[in-house]
Amino acid sequence: MLREQGEHVRVRGGQAVVHTLERLGVDVVFGIPGVHTLEIYDALYDSPIRHVLARHEQGVGFMADGYARVSGRPGVAIVITGPGVTNVATPFAEAYADSSPVLVIASNVEQAWQGQMLGHLHDLRDQLGLMRSITPWAKRAHTVQEIPCLLHEALTFMLGGRSRPAYLEVPLDVLSAEADIDVASLTPITRPVMAPSPEIVAVAAKTIATARRVVIYAGGGAVASQAGAELAALAEWLHAPVLTSTQGKGSIPDDHPYSVGNLWEPGNPVENLLREADLVLIFGSKLGAMETNYQQMPLPPIRIRVDADPQEILRNYPPTIPIVADCRLTARALLEALRHERLQCAGWSPDEVAAVRQKALARAWGHEQAAYIRAIRSALPRDGILVVDMTMMGYVANRFYPVYTPRSYLFPTGYGTLGFALPAAIGAKIARPDVPVVALVGDGGFQYTMEELGAAVQLGIGLPIILCNDSAYTAVKDEQARRFDRRFIAVDLVNPDFQRLAAAYGIPSVRVASPEQLQDALSVALERSVPTVIELPVSFPV
Repeated sequence: MLREQGEHVRVRGGQAVVHTLERLGVDVVFGIPGVHTLEIYDALYDSPIRHVLARHEQGVGFMADGYARVSGRPGVAIVITGPGVTNVATPFAEAYADSSPVLVIASNVEQAWQGQMLGHLHDLRDQLGLMRSITPWAKRAHTVQEIPCLLHEALTFMLGGRSRPAYLEVPLDVLSAEADIDVASLTPITRPVMAPSPEIVAVAAKTIATARRVVIYAGGGAVASQAGAELAALAEWLHAPVLTSTQGKGSIPDDHPYSVGNLWEPGNPVENLLREADLVLIFGSKLGAMETNYQQMPLPPIRIRVDADPQEILRNYPPTIPIVADCRLTARALLEALRHERLQCAGWSPDEVAAVRQKALARAWGHEQAAYIRAIRSALPRDGILVVDMTMMGYVANRFYPVYTPRSYLFPTGYGTLGFALPAAIGAKIARPDVPVVALVGDGGFQYTMEELGAAVQLGIGLPIILCNDSAYTAVKDEQARRFDRRFIAVDLVNPDFQRLAAAYGIPSVRVASPEQLQDALSVALERSVPTVIELPVSFPV
């Protein structure tokens, strides 16, 4: 038990971790216990914090990431020394690439033995250095007294400006030591919001007024700042089409009259629209290589970029006017300035934007499989959450799945790892138990983290898993066909019987063969309080 002494409390190191998380507002953690983290787990026994047990540390990290992406709150992962850290490094790197606030707390061997490789359990030559190679905030607690301030500092970093993951390790000697910690200063951290300066808003508004046609490009930062209403109003005032990155899906509803969505491809009608514009407003996007085809997207020469990250805003497409501020507040300020001065642009009509969107959809990559994506959308309510893996049908969804609310479409964009969807969907369901969540995954990616079916069953959550089965790593096979004269090697899979796998876990499963069957099976699965495996045999031309 904790022994309070005035404003201080006497605790062991593991208790300090848990007590601090409680005071900082954390109510869920994801993890797998090990002998090195038992001090933390013993403290969790008496804590109101909910612990979610995964089956592999990669699943731990992806669950924390899914929780963070849907809730906007820190997703906390607890892992052991050595293999726990190396296993969680992949989802941790994904969280960094996609700006997700994931906190990893790990143990380490006693400080006296670190880095010496003397054969201690889980020894790693430079565990802290490994995590420092992924994120700039990776630190070690050297004493029990440091734990509260370091955790506070970690969450402040994660939620300040652009979200990034953070890592804190607590060596075994610190976890078991006892000391007084200050609890008076511990309060939940609120995300700071930076407003743009009136001067830069005035300059930007006057620049916009010189343009005849403006386009808006929205990325993940627009979603994170909940800028949808402001972006929609700005688009309507300027008669400006709104394009999104994959991370930006849901920044405004895809059925808004000025929404073009995530449909740009080289040479398609959306590209023609971009070439007709003379100014682009970019909200919260790095304009990364994969989204812009290595900076081949023909953005107009006059660029007003809005981003919370002062470094990111200067990368890739240099801005004419950089605005380091919150996307939502900046969109609102720009709209107010334009309305005050009655500054508008000719722009496009909603009918013209709709025509561009329809033409782009008709010729977008994957349109042959789009009916399956429409079936998923029809079965899910407007605020339903779709969690997508790196899989061929997922790439189709990036183009064809309309998103209507922010934080309801999750995809591992930046790092692009397989195995994301199932555990991230579990984390998303923990964050939003009131909202339907669906995982869309390929047969190859599913086998990266399919052990987390056990976690989903134990949690008793209704989670439909759409498993697209083509018995291959098809994206790689397609590259071998195009670039290496169809010299296929190591891309064809011998899969398990996924129906029998579901039966082994005691959960329902079904195999479907058409979009109509998929929609019906998904509607039924969404009514269940247990996971359902929906196997969809698919075929992509290679």
